Amino acid sequence: MNTVHDCGGMDGFGPVVPPGYDGSEPVFKQEWESRMFAVFMATIIGGLFTDEAFRQSRERLDPALYLTRPYYEQWWFAVARLLLESGAITPGEFAAALAKAGEAGAAAVAEGAR
Repeated sequence: MNTVHDCGGMDGFGPVVPPGYDGSEPVFKQEWESRMFAVFMATIIGGLFTDEAFRQSRERLDPALYLTRPYYEQWWFAVARLLLESGAITPGEFAAALAKAGEAGAAAVAEGAR
């Protein structure tokens, strides 16, 4: 069964490399993206979950969210879901961390993590 995530090998999605791309784009466009990568690596190396569990968590994102959010934001949703599902953090701790960080997107996280 193909899902929104199974675009590889399908016709009609255009080239993998955008026209005019010269390879000079930075790996991380914003500082928070590098921190998200570090959090992901810490959870994998620390054994909280596997890369397969992470992939599946990303693929469980709502298709509209998956297709409209930047790459590392998808990672954020996936890692947050896994931390909550594994019990590594409680919903209360998560909400408190979002509030402390000044995040206004708690509702979007709850919607996207279903």
